[in-house]
This record gives sequence, C-alpha cells and structure tokens, in this order.
Amino acid sequence: MGRSGIAFAVFGVLLIFLVGILPGCSSGSAVHTASYAVPASLTLTPSPYLSLEIGTYQALTATALSATNTTITEPISYQSSNTAVLTVANNGLACAGSWDSLSNPQICTPGGVGVTQVTASAQGVSSPTTTVFVHQHVDKVTASLLVLPNQPPPTNPCFSVGQTSNYQAAAFSNGVDITSSVGVFTWQTLVANVATLTTADSLLLPGQVEVTAKTPGLTPLFATIGNVNSVPIYFTTCPVQSITLAVTTASSTSRTITPTIIDSLGLTITGIPLTWSSSNSGSVSVSAGVATGSSTGGGATIIGSCTPPTCNIGFAPSLPIYPENVVNVVVPVSGTTTPTSTVYVSSDSCGTTDGCINMIVPVTSPANTVGNFTPLSATPNSLVFNGAGSTAYLGTNSSLLGSVGLGVLDASSNTVEQFAGLAGKVLAVAPDGSKVIISDTSPADGPNHVFVFDTATNTSPTFQITGATAAAFSPDSLKAYIVAGSSLYVYSKLDGLRTIALAAPANDVSFLSEGAFAYVAGGAPSALSVWRTCDNGRADTVAVPAVPPFIRTLPGTAKLLPSDTSNTFHMLAVDPPGIDILSVNTAPSGCTPPVANGPVASFSLGHGNFAPTQLIISQDGTTAYIIASNLNSILVFNIPGQAASAIALSGNPIPLNAALTADGTLLYVGANDGTVHVVNTVAGGDILQIPFPEGLCQDSSGRPFPITCNPDLLALKP
Repeated sequence: MGRSGIAFAVFGVLLIFLVGILPGCSSGSAVHTASYAVPASLTLTPSPYLSLEIGTYQALTATALSATNTTITEPISYQSSNTAVLTVANNGLACAGSWDSLSNPQICTPGGVGVTQVTASAQGVSSPTTTVFVHQHVDKVTASLLVLPNQPPPTNPCFSVGQTSNYQAAAFSNGVDITSSVGVFTWQTLVANVATLTTADSLLLPGQVEVTAKTPGLTPLFATIGNVNSVPIYFTTCPVQSITLAVTTASSTSRTITPTIIDSLGLTITGIPLTWSSSNSGSVSVSAGVATGSSTGGGATIIGSCTPPTCNIGFAPSLPIYPENVVNVVVPVSGTTTPTSTVYVSSDSCGTTDGCINMIVPVTSPANTVGNFTPLSATPNSLVFNGAGSTAYLGTNSSLLGSVGLGVLDASSNTVEQFAGLAGKVLAVAPDGSKVIISDTSPADGPNHVFVFDTATNTSPTFQITGATAAAFSPDSLKAYIVAGSSLYVYSKLDGLRTIALAAPANDVSFLSEGAFAYVAGGAPSALSVWRTCDNGRADTVAVPAVPPFIRTLPGTAKLLPSDTSNTFHMLAVDPPGIDILSVNTAPSGCTPPVANGPVASFSLGHGNFAPTQLIISQDGTTAYIIASNLNSILVFNIPGQAASAIALSGNPIPLNAALTADGTLLYVGANDGTVHVVNTVAGGDILQIPFPEGLCQDSSGRPFPITCNPDLLALKP
C-alpha cells in the first residue's frame, strides 16, 4: 500500500471514531447562549445636549425599557457620528478626543473642536440622539440682558407678571469668545416661581433665554456651560404694591372675596398667591378667598395679604404687603337654639405645694356640664387656644413643682403632652396656629429666654430676651412683636430677630386688623407708638392720658366717632379710670404705607382707678369686657354707643379670669369664691355659679387637695 493509501485509511478510522462519539457529546451538559428580549425603548442621558471640553470625558448612561416601562438588562453599544471629536467606549464613557482602548479605556487623548451625534442601541432599537459639543476650555461665562440693536435698554426696574425679556450668555476661553462652539447653555433661577425660562423659542439664538415674569419676587439668574457658571444677575417680577378686597357673593354665613392687586408699575396683575387669614378661624374660616362661618356664630376679620415666601418672594428683608381694606364677617346663630361651645378651666393654685396636682376640665355651654378632669404635669400659669380650637397651650414656671415645660392639650382627646425645658408663660399663638411664643421670666433661670415653639416640628428656637411680658402676631402670622420693658423685639419666620430700643417702657402690643401697623402701648412717655409691619419702621406716636395696660384692635371698619368715615379702623385701649378709642385712617400701599391717627377719645367707666387684669372684645366688635383685680363686678363698654356699665357677680367675689363665647351671649368668669360664674351678657346678670367639688387641685389619689384652689385660668375652645 502506498503512502497515500495509508493516509486515507487513517483518516477513515478517525472519521468513524468521531462519528461514534458525537451522540455521547449531545447527551452531556448543554451549552447556554444568553437570550435578551427586544426592548420597547431606549433612553440616553445626558440628553438632548452635552457640552465637553477637549480632552475630558463623561459617562453616558443608556437605559432599556420594556413595554411596561420597566428597566431591563440589555447589551448596549454606543455610536458617535464624528469620532474625530468624540469616541465612546464600550462601557459608555465618552472621550472628547480618542480612547486608547474601547474595551478598557484609560487615556483620553484630546481631539478637535466640533459637534457629534451620539446614540445607544440594543437589539436593533436605538435611543434618541444626544448632540455633543466639543470645545476649548471655558474659563468664564457671562450673562446679560439682551438689548436689540437700535432699541434703548428698558428703564423699568422690574417686569410685570406675564411680561418677557431675553438674556444672552457668552463663553470665553483665555479672553476669546467661543460661544458658538460650546452648544446649549443651561439657565437657572435660584428662587422658584419668580420666573419661567425657555430656550425652545425658534427666534432665540444660541446662548439666549426668554424669561417670563411669573410671581412677584426677586431671583438670581445665571447661565451654565459644562461646570462653569456665570456671575448671577437679578431678575425681578414687580412686587405687589397694593391689594383691595371686594365681596362678590355673600350669604348669611359666607363671603366670596375677590382681590384687585396692583404691582409697583401700577399694573393690575392676576393669579397671585395671596395668604388668606382669619382673626377667629374657629368662627369663620377662609380658604382661597372664600370665608365660611361656623354654626357657633361669632365673627372674624378676613384679609388677603401678599406674604412671603409665596408672594414678593426672595426680597431681603421680607416685603409683606397688606390690603387697603378688610372683610368683616359676623355670622348669626342659626335657629333659636344657643350654640354649643366649650370653656376649659384650670388653676395655678398648686404653685409649689408638694403633692398638689392641678387639673384642667372642660365645661360645655350652654348646658354648663362639667366634663372629665385631666391632671397636669406642672402648675400652669397660662392657658391659650389656637384659632382653630384643636389645641390649647399651657405655660409653666420653672420655679413650680412638676414636669416643667410647655403643656399641649389635644382638645379632641383631652390629653396633655409636656415639652420639657420650655418653661415660661404663653404670650401669643399665631393666627394660623403655626407658632407659640413662650416667655421665661423666672429669676431662678438666670438669663431669661423667649421660645418660639413650632407646632409642626415641635422645635423651639431660643432667644435671649429678658422680661418679655406681651406679644402679638401679625394677622398673616409672618411676624410677631414682643414687648419687654423698654425694648421691642421683632420675630419673623423669614428674617433675623430685630431689637428696637424704645424711649419708654411698654405694656402691650396689637396689630391693626388689616395688618400693616402694630400699635404698642408705650414706647414713648404717655403715648402709643405705631410701627410699620413691613419694614418695622416707626410710623407715628399718639399721645394718650397714660400708657394703657392693654390695647386691642377692633374688627373691620366703622364710623364710631364724629370725625370718622365708614372706612375708619380703630384701636381700643384700657386706660383707668377710662377706656380709649383711637381712630386710624390708612390705605396701605407699598412697604411704607401712610397712616393718619386721629385724636384719642377717652370715656370713663365710672369705677375710679381700677386695676385691669384682662380685656376681652366680642367677636362682632360691639362690646368690651374688663376684668379688674379690685372690683367685684365686670366692667362693660358698649363700643358703638360709647356707654359704660357693670355686671355684678353673685356673692360679690373678685373676678380672676374670663372667657366669652363666640356668639357673645355668655361670659364665663372664674372668681375667688372657687366657682365659675356664668354671666348672660344679653340679660346682663350672673345666672349660674359652677362649683368644682372634685377640686381643680387634687392629690395623687384624686381627692380634692386641702388648699384654696380658684379657677383663675379660662379659655374658650373656638
């Protein structure tokens, strides 16, 4: 056999052997090949534009989605239409130049300046294109208002709502303008809602943006390319200058209020987010300009204000604007049945007595049913409800026994939570219920403090204020004025605490019902000092016979005195032996509105030099009630008629504290005889005395504690 024959025979044997073993191979472990579903769509980020300096790199991210928009795993490849300026590695890392390796990229070698289109693909599905601009290093970006050729620059300092303006950005490299090569700038405002931005207008050139004024306010505006920002320039949507309120529909229990809003250019603007506020939200609530009364009757002053941070945004200090007029809503009681309300009663009589526990108890009106007694962790010194009536706040002194801190009563469950460390007296609760001011004046605490308790977060900023004795919130709850001897402190939700030195000690403070002015009882000798709410500046000084212990605003406007008009506001001040009415005329406009205070009209209450401890004004603004520590009757002043009278308490006890129902028909008076007297303000008599045999002061076994325990803290649940 020749050599060729031998080779052929060997080949045949080998072939037979291989054929013989093939079935065995097929019956062993299978070889798996990965199988991927075809994605419904593919996205690529960044998109639709990207700006890169030559020689830099950035990761591109592609995401495959199923038909249900669920992310799925796919092998993804990337394509660049111009690899001379940009290459993309297999892992999506884009190089403004060329990679040394697409599978294991390490070094990005700079390429040229230019533009490329990048897409990602998987299973035949491609993403939308990202346009990448590759350019020289940017070391400076500028932004400026765009002024067209042959067009004078705008002279107005702001743009009214809906007006537009264009701005131009430019990029520089070593002083050379390279704007045309860097691509699309990103424009941003730092303060939301002041303006809207668009770069999509076909009339805009590269680097330009159209800015539309949206909500009154001030915002920095800047342009960005790559990682370089321009120096911010400021865009102003013209601030609100004045607000006028008009009732457009009305019923016996509701009002629909439409505002007319004028900006600083004198233009009428719409769609402005005003803050709507009620002086007695438990009686009359308001939302989006619709005021609705409750079945309990009563009344409230309604305002719509331009209150930061939702209106006049971004100005520092803040720039609140209050309305020229108010809407006063008095809700009659429906039917002949006296509405139900609840008065909470407590005592500070335990003081520092060991083993003595103060209680708080609700009394339901008009049935005058005494509810369950709830023990308090510490002796209270104050009891104040929020406007909605959901929560009451009880202050405590640090020198008293018990778990000292702010007591928070949930009126729905009659349970009390104690916030330790917040010792002091509750001076004021914001109309919207968001803040509570507590003053610690205890000598045992050394440096005294004022706490501003945030009811949403249960946190309390602390201010070193000594001797704070009175406080009031502006109607929109933005600010609070705090009186401490010869100092006036201004707390703001947005601005830092401000201290104002007064020329004389002050006793009390109250904001005019429309909100633009605060009236301080004192601040100058024998005077009322008047302060602008917006900028905290002095607006006026009004002479009075003596500095009043108490001052309050009256709701709405009325003609009370001969020189008044129907649009006159009023302040009421207790000034023993009389009471004072101050007429106030104003049409607030801007941050420094004018105010004209008329002469003070004083009226004797006929009881000599009484010592007032409390001033209550009915929600309809018709009647004032004065509690005095040296009288055994309630002083009454008919405000429209300027007539004084008094209601004697049965048994001639000394009144300690009182609370008036929303409809003004019943006055509950805690007295030093240990009972709460129910005074019918319509008939003018003490009709019932409510005793507390269980004791407002109890021992640990729930029995009355053997001390005199008087009901000296009362508060109406609105």
